Amino acid sequence: MLDFDLNEPLMEEENNEQDDEPFIGQTFESEDEAFVFYNNYAKRHGFVVRKDRSDTRNGRTIRRDILCHRAGKQRLKVADHSKPQRNKKFSKCDCKAHMRITLKRSFDIFPEEWHVTKFVNLHNHGMISLEAMRFLPTNRTITSEDEKQILMYKEAGLQVRQIIKVMELQKNVKHGELSFIDKDVRNLFDRVKRILGASDSKDLVDYMKSAKQENKMFQYVFTVDGYGRLEHLFWCQHQSFDWYKKYGDVVVFDTTYKVNAYDMPCGFFVGMDNHGKTILFGCAILRNETTSTFKWLMKTFVSIMKKSPKTIITDQDPWMTQAIATEMPTTKHSFCIWHITSKFSCWFAALLRNDYKNWCASFYQLYKMTVPEDFEHNWTLMVGKFKLQDNRHIKGLYNIKYFWAPAYLRDNFFGGMISTERSESINAFIKRFVSSHTCLTDFVKQVDFGVQEISQRRMHTNLVVTLRPTSLKTKSPLEEQVFQVFTPFAFGKFQEEITRVSQYSIIHNEVFWDGDTTTCSCKNFEFWDCFKIPSSYLPVRWCSDALQAGSIGKEVIDEDTLPEDEYIPLSNTLGGGDEVLPPPQ
Repeated sequence: MLDFDLNEPLMEEENNEQDDEPFIGQTFESEDEAFVFYNNYAKRHGFVVRKDRSDTRNGRTIRRDILCHRAGKQRLKVADHSKPQRNKKFSKCDCKAHMRITLKRSFDIFPEEWHVTKFVNLHNHGMISLEAMRFLPTNRTITSEDEKQILMYKEAGLQVRQIIKVMELQKNVKHGELSFIDKDVRNLFDRVKRILGASDSKDLVDYMKSAKQENKMFQYVFTVDGYGRLEHLFWCQHQSFDWYKKYGDVVVFDTTYKVNAYDMPCGFFVGMDNHGKTILFGCAILRNETTSTFKWLMKTFVSIMKKSPKTIITDQDPWMTQAIATEMPTTKHSFCIWHITSKFSCWFAALLRNDYKNWCASFYQLYKMTVPEDFEHNWTLMVGKFKLQDNRHIKGLYNIKYFWAPAYLRDNFFGGMISTERSESINAFIKRFVSSHTCLTDFVKQVDFGVQEISQRRMHTNLVVTLRPTSLKTKSPLEEQVFQVFTPFAFGKFQEEITRVSQYSIIHNEVFWDGDTTTCSCKNFEFWDCFKIPSSYLPVRWCSDALQAGSIGKEVIDEDTLPEDEYIPLSNTLGGGDEVLPPPQ
């Protein structure tokens, strides 16, 4: 009875020759097996191998040389100085180390095998350390399973470094011990982007159509240029459409960021809900930032949302200003003070030097003024103090004072969104969805995922409000009344004011009462539109979600719908066929 099985693998002690160097007469079943053996040997000894010359007879390779990666001499190249020159380092140093394998048959009863017929192990260069070997391209691989994982994490919005860290934890390896590095992940993204590039716009439109079929409230509009290439796109999730009905009185529009390889600006219409949280009303991808483009976008936005906002906050783009004035004539347009002050350092720091901080302090005091006469008087004093009468930036700031100075904006409702804190919060919100290495379809999916996340957080906030009641700080019946109506965020603002009542001094002839409504010279009521009793001073937009869903909310929420003939048709006319081509690179 046989005590062994020919199909059983060799025992470990019988297979330990894999750690030895090649030797003359060593045999392999295939050329690939020989290459893998020599390559593994090279990895353990600090060099890399590559296939080189072969001898072919009757279409069959019968001999192959496998060389050290530094074998051969570097070819001389004539530099063409009319073209950009790459500072490329060369690694060839005419190393003679190699292994030659030959296809032969030992005896008639044996099959053909590859025999090692020559082995030279003399290197004329230093060896690479085992720790550094993994960085060589030939030793870095991403398996098909890893590719699927990486692309899934990318779709979830993870950055390259985050993907690397997650996969290290998943594989339970130390940092840096994966079979690939961050460069390989980026190369994978580039390769996938090239593959999908031709169908990027088509996939995007198909995604929009599918979203529309799932929910009729989903809205999108796009245009194509004369070559059938995607030009502009605006879309709005159904949740955002509902949020705009309730909280679309103040909108911040930002086009600071570019998206994907097409370098297209993306525009975000952002607002604040009754809990003081940032929400997204709509998003646009644009070919350029011209007046005609912004006119198309603003007209599309108003048509889909069915009403203009009371106030819109943007940067001081002149083309955008012209478009808003044309398409939103009843909307108060204001410039974000955060965008303005972010330029002060390059405008005034070198000019004022040690006085720059004092200038910033003076400007801040000026910004806090609420009366136009005070603003004008102190502006003149400030300009004279720092000798800036002829400065073009100072003149420019003064010419647009009606767009940024609170003294000229107090008649309008801003809901606190004019503050730098809110602007920075909005910018941080936008950065979560922007990536310069994302195709159009994936970018849109990331933004829509953000909308879903906002919706989930709103539900969680409502739950927290229910389980965590706010305590009253005074015995005033006004505080208790507002507590029953407002969200904790809005009620907190009211509490701040009511607890300061004892600190205020009364100045006669500043508050006016006509028997029905109250007005004040500081115009804080108009600016914040909130926190005053009687009921006409309890805006529904700050009320709890439960009250907004009831009859009170339905009565007060403005449904200022545009006439039907002013709507932009949502049927996107392509012209020249049904295929949408990608934008120009």
